[in-house]
Amino acid sequence: MPDYNILPEDELVKCLRSGDEFAFTEIYNRFWEKLLAIGYYHTRDKQMAEDIVHEVMLSLWTRKAALEIHSLSAYLATAVKFAVFKTIARDKKRRELLAGKGTDEYLSGIEDRLDARLLQEYLHGVVEELPEKTRLVFTYSRVAELSVAEIGTKMGLSPKAVEYHMTKAIRALRNTLGKIKSFFI
Repeated sequence: MPDYNILPEDELVKCLRSGDEFAFTEIYNRFWEKLLAIGYYHTRDKQMAEDIVHEVMLSLWTRKAALEIHSLSAYLATAVKFAVFKTIARDKKRRELLAGKGTDEYLSGIEDRLDARLLQEYLHGVVEELPEKTRLVFTYSRVAELSVAEIGTKMGLSPKAVEYHMTKAIRALRNTLGKIKSFFI
């Protein structure tokens, strides 16, 4: 039996995929506090944050065989942020139904800003989940505002390869936005 507390993330993921309960326990113990802090930061509600982390961990276990995880810590952080999205959207819908859709403009403005911030952080998490070259190409293009030629020179890639990685990154973001757009309508 391996010593789980010294296993790197990628080895823990392999063990988890094979149904290893000890690997799952190590993942839970290793990431629990960090995920709780992320959940609390976004909700300011300890009980809600704990519930969200439990949901994410349960989802990790039930979907373990189908998951494609490049970075476990980034995956879990993104999953918590997405679960926060779902919880906030569900609460927002509940409030609207109770209020007969008559939301106050002030509260609506706050919710819009919160939605924008959460979306930005969620998309940042999606970018972090991209393969390394794709993530770097996207970051150089969109954050550092480098041209295709400059990125190619910097990374030793042809212009076609740079365009391929940009297309791959944009497609991943588009797919993600398609999945979560209903939370913002």
